[in-house]
Amino acid sequence: MIYLTHYRTACTQDVELFDDIIYPQKVNWFPDTYNRTKLGLVYVPHKLAEKVLDPELLTYLRENPVGKTAFILAGGNAHFAGIGQREYKSRLTYTYKFLPFTLTQVYAGRIAQSFGEMDIITTDASACASSLKVMMDVTSLINFYDYKRVIVLTVEDGVSNAVLEFFGDSKAVLTEKQEQEGIKPSAFDSINFGFRIGQGAALAIFESSDAVAQQQINPHAQLMGAYSASERSTNAIGQCEDGEGFIKAIEGALHYGNLTPNEIKIVKTHGTGTASNNKAEKNALNQTLKAFVATSYKQKIGHTMGSSGLLETLLLLDDIKSGVVPAIANRTETDSVFLSESTTPPNGLIMSLAAGMGNIYSAAIFKGI
Repeated sequence: MIYLTHYRTACTQDVELFDDIIYPQKVNWFPDTYNRTKLGLVYVPHKLAEKVLDPELLTYLRENPVGKTAFILAGGNAHFAGIGQREYKSRLTYTYKFLPFTLTQVYAGRIAQSFGEMDIITTDASACASSLKVMMDVTSLINFYDYKRVIVLTVEDGVSNAVLEFFGDSKAVLTEKQEQEGIKPSAFDSINFGFRIGQGAALAIFESSDAVAQQQINPHAQLMGAYSASERSTNAIGQCEDGEGFIKAIEGALHYGNLTPNEIKIVKTHGTGTASNNKAEKNALNQTLKAFVATSYKQKIGHTMGSSGLLETLLLLDDIKSGVVPAIANRTETDSVFLSESTTPPNGLIMSLAAGMGNIYSAAIFKGI
């Protein structure tokens, strides 16, 4: 069995309008991550990661080895955004003097030292599915390769010129012009739609039952199953609106977790609120699961890109502990499944979904403890 034993999260509901960029838009961000970037010695993703690299937890992990240990950095990209953007100046523009440290594998090797000796250090660049996709890797390492502890750090430089410009070009993000017209970020709604970009990071420690017993600790949740898949596609950044990719991920997670659809009662959706994802994800869930309630977090904290899948899952675990499954913000229709109002958590398992451009869909199933 695989347990989530420790975790830390960083995200914000603070919103600010950026009007000095090509596509003016509001973002959820930590302004302090850009402090001193003009010196070229400070790199935003590294500052964001520091918000979850709790020194006390790092000391505990170093002083309490449990056996074979892995470190995974789920960064969404092979190198972080914000480097080599088009030539224009905004408050987000800066140049980092140590370009090799923008490579996620180099950064992973550097940060892994903080946790003690590692038997493998690796990274994942599965776009916005990255941090949830690695749940499949966690499962494989512990169940089949005798790893006792897998440390997952997920962070991405979402609020940057390059990212905000890309999502503006693709018309996926909610622009300030749309917000001025009265549109609010939401998902599965006929009036409100879309998302803002957000900064976020998460650190999660997964351990085997042997490691849990050795340390005599009480875990937060059990990882029951995980799977990632692709779908038929002629467009690397599109998705099939029948939900094929989500369906394959959901069915795979159920199969390899030896679980049934009836056991899933709470779903953390990808929930970007785009027209295609609304159709794809809703179709997939209605085809594969039975009685469930579904929520989304991007409307509150923004789309934290590669970090979103795991970060939002941890936020849901916190909310469930406090006795609530939160509503999807800004719903205009009454809906007791894709929640327009918060509800008491039903008894059952939790499924988390994520999707990434480049044709990847991920599902992971958790049991709260």
